[in-house]
Amino acid sequence: MPVAVIPWLRVMTRNTDADDSTHRFDRRTVMKLASVAGLEAVFGTVSGTADTSGPGPIDPDREPPWDAREGAPDRWVRDRWFVAFDAEPRARGGGPSTQANERAQFRADVRAEGLGVTERHDFTRLWNGLSVTAEFGDAVAMTALDSVAAVYPVAIVDRPEPADASPMLETALSMTGADAAQSELGFTGDGRSVAVIDTGIDYNHPDLGGSGDGSVVYTAESESDRTLTGPAGDVHPRISHGWDYVGAGYDAGDPGADEPNPDPDPMDPQGHGTHVSGIVAADAAGEEGVTGVAPDATLGAYKIFDTGSSTAEIIVAAMEDAYADGMDVINMSLGASLQWGQAYPTTAASNELVSQGVVVVNSAGNEGEMGAWSMSAPANAHDVISVASAENTHLTANGFEVDGIDDPVPYLELSGAELPPTEGESAPLALPAQSEIGGETGYFGCDPADFADFPEGHVALIQRGHCAFAQKYENAVAAGATGVVIFNNVAGLFSGTIADAGVEGVWGAGISDTGGAALVDLLESGETVTFDFTEETFTVPNPNGGLLSSFSSYGQDVELAFGPSVTAPGGLITSTYPLAQGGYAMLSGTSMAAPHVAGSVALLLEAEPDLDPLDVRDRLQNVAEPQPWSLAPDIGALDHSFRQGAGMIQVDDAITADQRVTPGQLSLGDGTAAEATVTLTNDGEADITYELGHAGSVGTAVNTFSPGFYLPGSSVSGPKTVTVPAGESVSVDLTISAPGYGLPNHQYGGYVAFRPTDEVNDVLRIPYSGYEGDYQDLPLLGYYAAADDFVVQEPRFQESPDDPDAVAAVEAFFGHYPQELHVTAVNERTGQSFTVLEQEYAPRSPDPETYYEYVWDGRTRAGESDNRRPVPPGTYTLTVEALRALGDPENPDHWDTWESPTFRVSPPGKRAPATGEAASGLPADE
Repeated sequence: MPVAVIPWLRVMTRNTDADDSTHRFDRRTVMKLASVAGLEAVFGTVSGTADTSGPGPIDPDREPPWDAREGAPDRWVRDRWFVAFDAEPRARGGGPSTQANERAQFRADVRAEGLGVTERHDFTRLWNGLSVTAEFGDAVAMTALDSVAAVYPVAIVDRPEPADASPMLETALSMTGADAAQSELGFTGDGRSVAVIDTGIDYNHPDLGGSGDGSVVYTAESESDRTLTGPAGDVHPRISHGWDYVGAGYDAGDPGADEPNPDPDPMDPQGHGTHVSGIVAADAAGEEGVTGVAPDATLGAYKIFDTGSSTAEIIVAAMEDAYADGMDVINMSLGASLQWGQAYPTTAASNELVSQGVVVVNSAGNEGEMGAWSMSAPANAHDVISVASAENTHLTANGFEVDGIDDPVPYLELSGAELPPTEGESAPLALPAQSEIGGETGYFGCDPADFADFPEGHVALIQRGHCAFAQKYENAVAAGATGVVIFNNVAGLFSGTIADAGVEGVWGAGISDTGGAALVDLLESGETVTFDFTEETFTVPNPNGGLLSSFSSYGQDVELAFGPSVTAPGGLITSTYPLAQGGYAMLSGTSMAAPHVAGSVALLLEAEPDLDPLDVRDRLQNVAEPQPWSLAPDIGALDHSFRQGAGMIQVDDAITADQRVTPGQLSLGDGTAAEATVTLTNDGEADITYELGHAGSVGTAVNTFSPGFYLPGSSVSGPKTVTVPAGESVSVDLTISAPGYGLPNHQYGGYVAFRPTDEVNDVLRIPYSGYEGDYQDLPLLGYYAAADDFVVQEPRFQESPDDPDAVAAVEAFFGHYPQELHVTAVNERTGQSFTVLEQEYAPRSPDPETYYEYVWDGRTRAGESDNRRPVPPGTYTLTVEALRALGDPENPDHWDTWESPTFRVSPPGKRAPATGEAASGLPADE
């Protein structure tokens, strides 16, 4: 089954700012419809009706992540491919002789075909295949070999970037009950091992078992024996295994540095892996140190990043080694965006690890800016624990010192603008004119006229609300402001964005409502107010604490499997960092959330060593706490279940709970309703009666790249109460109905709750997600700009492209994920068809401007043989056929098709003259 040959991205820009503005609620209307107080109030008892009505989209209070979307990066390594074979991996019983025969046949086929293929890595344990180097045309040829089951591109996996701060991990531990699991329950992860597949670990860090002497070197015994030992042959006290898969200077995204040079020293030169490791298992060696979730767990240092990005082939190699080294838990704070399908090697290997008893924890991804359906691989593996990120409850902020105000005024960055200086004194502050907007009077600065009397050279102090931050900033800059400070219109600090509106020399910052009010009072009383800049930092409450981080990716999986699994703190988390770089740093990302869960898994496995990986996931999900919608937390709606999973983990409750419900998550698929059977188990000593409750979560619909938000409208039918005798289990039948809004591309979700009537035991919840309507009604060759406006973006054609070996090329945009992609050349005179390309699990475009280019060299497979030959000269068209996600290949309604203009194919060695311009738009490389 030939699959997945993906060429290289070329980006065109076009105006795609349309959105669905009909029936739009303003924030005040939404609050009247959905205002509730507290999480438990959201979970009403089941009445068989929707918990909230209202089919109109919601205007969020805060900017959604795609407002700051950047251009698409390179996503695949040029000329690098996975080649999959048919036999099972050895972990599943595949035999060495069978695997050897497959490789021998493949090599014979490659020689017979004359393909330029160089083998790189051989994978046998968790996934059966090779990674190879081959030019694009040879990769297409490999898909036609009988010895090959599949060909996949090797994805580039980006390395996260750091930001400095001071230690503050303890506040994150309290958010998840990890502090209570340690101090009250006595669990520390003792006897459990966690592999960290990342940038390596600073094994000399005192909080990670090191001596603090940065000159000491620990190395693996060999490539096959990765036991980490010091100069005297002593095994590291906390890091049992390690290996560097890439070597110094490696960067998969740099053609001059993309060849790995492995070595036995897994020292972290960058910081991310040390930071992740500290969250998992740091044990503070002094007052200035940090303590992680499982301070007695053992670590494994599998270094796959160095100066830049890495690749999926290296990740699979590290996964196989971690399995061989006997790791209990594998943490991967990484992912390849837009890659889907359970057969992709990193995803298949992750699922195989779980089937072998290893718990795999993976960050859900930081692609929130890509809109809906943006979870990364292997987080989309159906059996792993995928983790979304929530903001820490506290953060470290800088502050302005002001005469007349006792304490410094804390501020956060205004993303897109320069940061305030850290020394000296600011220009005097000034306010815009007061204005009345929507019945509210304030210093909003939304109209350039508000700055008619603004003194040039001053710092503008502007009130938040009624227009975009960028609009306020631009109006102030036009009036001559040298700095812009926006104060909140609700309680707490905030960090806003002006996107690309920043101007050199004009800094920006966001401050709290109380800080702004104090400054306004001074200005209104006639005082001259300036800021004294300082480097001093201090800990302050985070106004977004507990809410989903803006960067966290949106699920569900393209195959309509539930995900992410759970949420953990991942925003503004301070942990260990290489000693050479200060020892501690604050980072944000689902990268920081995943190790929090990995450490929690170590605690849970210490308490119950016999739990299998799926039981572990269920336990964490059962007692997790769903969080309010991060973009408008005051309206009383829960954040998307398909973005936060079951909610914030509570590992202490997961350890102590004597009751559980399985499965821990429900994937409802598409349609208008779904039935599910769940099982309640009571391992306690007394009978328990539960009341059935339910709360929907905010949904998304219409535009994949900039989704609209919709109030919950799903409903659950089932028994009002359920009694579970001590030591027994009871099954419960549920019916969950979709909201019925009739919107395209509508994902919905929510939570079924079992609340004990004794109010002593834990509330057990099951998150669910679904797709309203027929999933196969979602077209591929375009996207919905509005509910009644589908923007068609047909493929574009190039005759005689720049590649001297190519005769034609097709550039295709995909608004959703094709399950199969076929490109066929048809001879106009004879009607004969020739296969150009067959691919499975193709990615969608990352934004409305990106097209994928598919180049044809004029050759095709020769009959039933593996050989490829030139097609007969003549006039041809290229046909593109794309099967919609989860579509039926036998149903013609599930295919999107397009046919190119005619073009000439000349005999080999003679290039046909171009017959005209490209069919539409510009060539993708212009």
